[in-house]
Amino acid sequence: MDELFLLPASPLAAPRAYWDEPEYGFLGSYIMLIQPSEFEFNRILTAVMASNPNEYDMEIINKLYRSNALVIPHRPYGLLSGEFRNKEHSKYLGNSEEDWDPEKILRDAKLVHFSDWPVPKVSKPWFHDPKITIKKQPSCIKVESPQFDDCRARDIWLELYADFARRRKVRVFFDE
Repeated sequence: MDELFLLPASPLAAPRAYWDEPEYGFLGSYIMLIQPSEFEFNRILTAVMASNPNEYDMEIINKLYRSNALVIPHRPYGLLSGEFRNKEHSKYLGNSEEDWDPEKILRDAKLVHFSDWPVPKVSKPWFHDPKITIKKQPSCIKVESPQFDDCRARDIWLELYADFARRRKVRVFFDE
């Protein structure tokens, strides 16, 4: 993703929140390129300190930068893990004609952000609960021919969580 550092200078570069309604034009906070600046740092800090408990990073950056951010494409720079749980993918794909190929989408993605709303936060990989994982895992898609179910999205989603757990164990081992 080094190529992002070659973008034109801007206080903030971020993709749109692709899952939201496009007319709102909300920025996503799952990847942001922020130009170092004492002025902008203080501006963000002031907004964070003045925020209420129901305001999060996304609301804050949209208050500050929605109308003047440099917008980067969400494809390939940001894919939510919850996209593999969705039955409809036109918001991610940007159109309704393109076929959803979960393997290609994952291969092309440069960043996967763990966000599976409305799955409870306890399903985040660092709060892993196997019962919730099984209950909320993506369904397989019935395929007419060649007479099997397409479980690729489910398998990818489960592997994202399993891979995180494996890496977390390695990190904990090295931190000790």
